[in-house]
Amino acid sequence: MIAQPNARTPKGAKRMVMQGYSPKSGQIVNGFEDTNGDRPMIRPIGIILNPAGVALVTAGEVLELTATITNQGSVSAIIDVFIAETSQPVHQWFVCPRERLALSPGQASEVVFQVQIPVDAIPGTYDYTLVIDAPQHYPEETPIDQKVRLQVMPFIQEARTVSDPTFSVQPPTSSVAPALLQPGQPLELQVTVHNRSDRVDRFFLTCPDLESRWFTIIYPEGFQQAGMAIASEGLELNPGDVGQILLFISPPPDTWAGVYAPTIRVYSANNPDLALLDVVYLQIAPLHLVTIELLSLVAKIKREAGLFELKLSNQGNVIREIAIHAKSTDEEDICTYTITPPVVRLLPGTSVTVGVSVKPTKGWRPFFGRMINFSIELEDLQRYPLINDRFQASLFWEPRPWWQFLPIVILMSASVAALIFLIWWLLTRPPVRSQVMQFSPESNSYQELNNEAIRLNWTIANPNHLKTVTVVGFSPDGLVKSGPFIYEFTPGLPNALDRFCTQGEQLICRNVWTDAREAGDYVFELSAIPINPKAETQTIRTNPIRILPVPEPKIEEFSSTQPVYQERLLSPNPSANPTATRPSTESNRILLNWVLSHPAQIQQLNLLGLGPDGTVKSVEKRYNFAAGIPEELRGFCGENPANSQVICTNVPTDAIQPGDYIFHLTVIPKKGQSEPLETRQTNTIKILAEKIPSRIVQFTFNGQPAPPKLVRQANPQQNSLMISWKVEGGKGMKVELLPAPGTVPREGRMPYPVSQQPGSETITLQVTDEEGNQQQRSVIIETLVPPPPPEIVEVPPPPAIPQAPAMVPTIAVPPGANGDPAASPAPGTPEAALVIPAPMAAPGGAAVPPPPVELPVPGANLPGGVDPAASEAASEGASEGTEEAVKEPGPQFFETEPLAPAELPPQFN
Repeated sequence: MIAQPNARTPKGAKRMVMQGYSPKSGQIVNGFEDTNGDRPMIRPIGIILNPAGVALVTAGEVLELTATITNQGSVSAIIDVFIAETSQPVHQWFVCPRERLALSPGQASEVVFQVQIPVDAIPGTYDYTLVIDAPQHYPEETPIDQKVRLQVMPFIQEARTVSDPTFSVQPPTSSVAPALLQPGQPLELQVTVHNRSDRVDRFFLTCPDLESRWFTIIYPEGFQQAGMAIASEGLELNPGDVGQILLFISPPPDTWAGVYAPTIRVYSANNPDLALLDVVYLQIAPLHLVTIELLSLVAKIKREAGLFELKLSNQGNVIREIAIHAKSTDEEDICTYTITPPVVRLLPGTSVTVGVSVKPTKGWRPFFGRMINFSIELEDLQRYPLINDRFQASLFWEPRPWWQFLPIVILMSASVAALIFLIWWLLTRPPVRSQVMQFSPESNSYQELNNEAIRLNWTIANPNHLKTVTVVGFSPDGLVKSGPFIYEFTPGLPNALDRFCTQGEQLICRNVWTDAREAGDYVFELSAIPINPKAETQTIRTNPIRILPVPEPKIEEFSSTQPVYQERLLSPNPSANPTATRPSTESNRILLNWVLSHPAQIQQLNLLGLGPDGTVKSVEKRYNFAAGIPEELRGFCGENPANSQVICTNVPTDAIQPGDYIFHLTVIPKKGQSEPLETRQTNTIKILAEKIPSRIVQFTFNGQPAPPKLVRQANPQQNSLMISWKVEGGKGMKVELLPAPGTVPREGRMPYPVSQQPGSETITLQVTDEEGNQQQRSVIIETLVPPPPPEIVEVPPPPAIPQAPAMVPTIAVPPGANGDPAASPAPGTPEAALVIPAPMAAPGGAAVPPPPVELPVPGANLPGGVDPAASEAASEGASEGTEEAVKEPGPQFFETEPLAPAELPPQFN
């Protein structure tokens, strides 16, 4: 139910207008509160409020006001529902005082307003206005002002017992699922009423939205005396009883199809102001029945139009819109059809007459009469079915009267006489024939370069007797190369020759164009065919005509500026030697020269560099000559108009890598691609690679230059040495660290594990260049057994001796040298070895490193020992190594990846 059944309507409150449906229009309309004769007044918007009447609410509570809005008009509308601002203070109590809906015809929707009653609201009755407005779609019927009353109860009040009666309707219906009825079929409803009060009450049922002939109410029979049943005018129920009332809704047979929603109201005799409301939704099924009759008013005509009439009657219950068309069914359509009106709108139960006018507009009135057949077709614009949508009709066009045949007979007789005279004159007239007087070309030589076509001149006498002139161009061997061009002179001078010829006593034609534009030799033949088939056809030929071909572009010269080039590379260490930087210039790459003839006929120039084995060594470059010399060649090429040549010098290529090159230059002409294309190639051009000597820049151990021999004492706390190296050389250089790990980068560092057993091992840094030349630098690492600990003697503790770095090489300086480098031992002596002392035990048990001890190097004094220059280089490298120990250049990945045990170098005792 739309309205709450237990809502009360106090005296003096305005009853809400309920939504309903018009039985004639089939459209949803407003409630039938006012009537005009026997038909209800239609309002476009229906409103149902819940709660209806005066809404009771306690201060501090939230009241929900539901408004059911129904679009009962015939168009879709945007509807505004809001509380008038003049309704104070109620307007301030609404959480959202304005809502907007978009409803299609027949669609309904609910709007819920929340009213927050302040706790300090003064108890009493408040009036406010609910406005329903649709200014865009229903400007004349809106706005609709609905007066609503709100009663605020005190904040504290006693509980009230619900004792209002209720009712329900079976079977239930809704706007989504209305009860479907055929035209004339009644709907039986059972209304169940429950008296929940403590008094005997009588209830009455009514349908305020329907006419009295639409519904029938049957109350249950009562028993006034024993054995006598009488009909009652209401339903009398004791407290707590439930009773049923039968309601029959019988729409008339002429009710329009659509959805109807009449309101059902139950009245209480004890409480007449109580409003118990519900809505029943029913749908009348559509009935599509249109009868059509064709009448012939004027079916025979002489000069006027034929008249026909269509009578259409809508015997269904829906509105029909039908379009009428007429067309001819004969092969030739000679009439115009006028239909008034072309589209008709039929309301249920109405009839419309449509006039059809048929009038011949093409051709003359026939001499023997003519039957005109046509059809009238009907089309329902709403796609509803039609019993008959096509009608056949005929119109007879009467023949002319007999006296109108006399001029025709006279005309035919005169024509026959004229024809006989013409035949006699042609047979007796002496024959005259046409003759070709002259036929020659405008010129004997043409140029294909200028796109010139061969033009011809001829003169023919007696052109009036000429039927056809045919011009054909042949090659010297008899093949057709142009034409044939056929000119018909039967109707007069052809349009194709109008610009070139003048006709009088003679036909003189000058500069007549042909389609002969290609290079070659031509012989044109002119054939003059007379009108008289018995006369002889005259044929004449020209002398040979030549079209000179377009000159093809050619490569006159193509070579490099020099046969051999030298590669230029940047210095490997630009910061160290700025003057060694030699950037790549035009002299470092291959430069080409070429000379081309007839450049205007060149479309594109392709330049490709290949090796002797055919591999691509220089990517193909394409120069577009369609618009002249391309932009990339503007600084290298120039034109020689006198010889029609383009001369290009010192054109750079991208060939800078060492190797052998053969460049190919291909010319693509504008006039297609000849087979084969014009191509030239250079001799083999060489670029010699620049050699870079290989050298070992740096080779250090623990940041110190690597000596020829490194002597160390076994120390478990020191089991590896940090090796660092740096090498310079060419691209194909190979760097190896032997015996392990083998091939290494040009620059790097890594920890190298050493054995704690007495013995010696050799570490070699080997560099191999592209030609196989090798450079090596080796270091012999000798491990000695540490000396036995000294005997403990009770002596005062010696002064503390600072511990020297474990891996710092120490070179003994003999007394009296005063730090002079010249006084240091010469290389190759036992004093030149790098000594790494082992820690010593102090008397107190702590390990005290021993003072530097010089150990003799076996074989140091032999030939091939340490070079004094190497000692000096080692001294200089020591200072450089000290700086490089702070920040070692080169890759650092060797520092965090020590060798696995399987990768350790072999140990020798």
